[in-house]
Amino acid sequence: MADRGAGTRERPPSGAPLPEHVTTPLLTLITARSMDEDYAHVARKRAEAGEAPASAGRPHWASVVAVVALGVMAAVVAAQTDREAGVNELSRAALVERIDAQNDRVADLQHDVGQLTRANRDVASSSTTVQGQLDGIAARVDRAELTTGFAPVRGPGVRITVDNREGVDVNNEIRDEDLATLVDGLWAAGAEAVAINDQRINALGGIRNTGRAVHVNGRPVLAPYVVQAIGDPRSLQARLLGTSEGKAWFLLVEGLDMVYRAENVDDMRLPAAPERPLRDAIELNADPEGVPEGEGSAP
Repeated sequence: MADRGAGTRERPPSGAPLPEHVTTPLLTLITARSMDEDYAHVARKRAEAGEAPASAGRPHWASVVAVVALGVMAAVVAAQTDREAGVNELSRAALVERIDAQNDRVADLQHDVGQLTRANRDVASSSTTVQGQLDGIAARVDRAELTTGFAPVRGPGVRITVDNREGVDVNNEIRDEDLATLVDGLWAAGAEAVAINDQRINALGGIRNTGRAVHVNGRPVLAPYVVQAIGDPRSLQARLLGTSEGKAWFLLVEGLDMVYRAENVDDMRLPAAPERPLRDAIELNADPEGVPEGEGSAP
């Protein structure tokens, strides 16, 4: 077995001071040795050049000062790093907390957006339904206005002019019932709106005689009487001849020798009928035998 003592490192005797390379910090030792080698190299160069060698004391102390400064800087950097480590950790925790809070807020906003989108869709669907109902109501109003005469209308139709012959007897002048027969015949023939001398005929108006004057809607009208009827001009006059009222009218035209002229018109305008307040209706209660209450034979 080989002798292991030959390669062992000798230990200094107990109580002897440790060598300088053992007690000197590693960073200081490396720096000092590297600078000493640099100084030695410079000294050799100077000796070869015949220059006087530089003093060894000054570089040595400069090296020590540089090493000490470097150590102080390293210590400051280490302390600063330790302090910043705590700050950075706190900053990271705060940033993570803010990110979590913003994620929660984004989730809430996405939920709100979803609710608003659904509500908007429901409102749009309801609006479409309401608009359809409004369109239907508007169409019904238009038809009602046309039927009742409370709105002006325009369209093609027939214009009929009626007048008395000159010198006609008073008893043979055109009267309210004659014009009413013509208007009824036009309604039966398919007219949509009728007017006499720009007075629109409707259910609340009427044609009445007051003495020799003819009144339409309570307003006097004079001959010649211009009767305008909106309808299909291609068939309105022919269909008038086919109604019982139309036949009665043409008998009056021949019998009273009236002036009669009819023409088709592509576009005519009829005014609205004057508005009249509706009268109140009172419902009478009937007894079981069908006699209205308050009526009957006296006792």
